[in-house]
Amino acid sequence: MPLHTVEEAAELMKVSPDTVREWVRSGRLRASKLAGSKTLRISTDDIMAFYDANETRAKEEKTHA
Repeated sequence: MPLHTVEEAAELMKVSPDTVREWVRSGRLRASKLAGSKTLRISTDDIMAFYDANETRAKEEKTHA
């Protein structure tokens, strides 16, 4: 399971690192801290889960609109 820095995750997700940090802070995107560090790492699985959850939410919003 590859781990990505905030910057790498932002590049993969085509958003700014600040957006990724906000999603982590708000609990929308799961991240882990390295032992003894404040450095965040985000797994590829968690990025995919974030996309799946948001794709489902977008579809539900379209059907209720």
